Amino acid sequence: MYCLSDEQIDYILDDIRRNGVEMEDLQFNLLDHVCCILEQTLTVDADFEPIYHATIRQFYKHRLSEIEEETIQLLTFKHYYAMKKVMMISGAASVIAFIGGSLLKILYWQGAATLIVLGMFLLSFLFLPLLAIIKVRESASVRDRLVAVLGTLVGILYAMSVMFAIFHWPGATFMWLTTVCISMFVLIPVYFFTGIRQPEIRTNTIVTSVLLVGATCLLFLMIALRPATKTSTTPTQQVVNK
Repeated sequence: MYCLSDEQIDYILDDIRRNGVEMEDLQFNLLDHVCCILEQTLTVDADFEPIYHATIRQFYKHRLSEIEEETIQLLTFKHYYAMKKVMMISGAASVIAFIGGSLLKILYWQGAATLIVLGMFLLSFLFLPLLAIIKVRESASVRDRLVAVLGTLVGILYAMSVMFAIFHWPGATFMWLTTVCISMFVLIPVYFFTGIRQPEIRTNTIVTSVLLVGATCLLFLMIALRPATKTSTTPTQQVVNK
């Protein structure tokens, strides 16, 4: 087995530091892993630097500092996988509650309202907030984080608006208008004007923006801005009433 010299080990450590890895423990852990691989790969006649650079590229996709970013994320977000599991369970439970509540409502059976309210609350106050937290943690750009937060807010308001409208609770129209305004004048412009500048996602940004505008317009058409007025009786109806 090949034995690395002190100069080669120092070269590896310096290169790890130059590539943005600042945590000392992580530096030496990487150094140990890389040295073990090189000692099994290198031969006496082999050129050290090309083999080293080929080996170190196996540890990242774009840059070596990604390893440190992932390590910090795991250390500061210890319950990440537990939150993802709760998010998926709550999402599945809300879907089941929606389907069950819808079937019971169609059949005029008892329990429909309970299941619908349960599904709305699971979606609005558990699934969507957890999804936003996870997306914010996973996103590196401010744009993606802002879109995740705004999208979550619009989703919660939309779910609450539907629930208020279904049960004819006061404030449904105001919630509908609030949802439409935030979606049309905040979420969609932020998503469109920040995404259109990036060539790699420009097409997806345009298509998604068109869909969002269409969905928001349909949502606006469903809002009853004025209460329904009673229609005047026709002559035929007057005769029937007599």
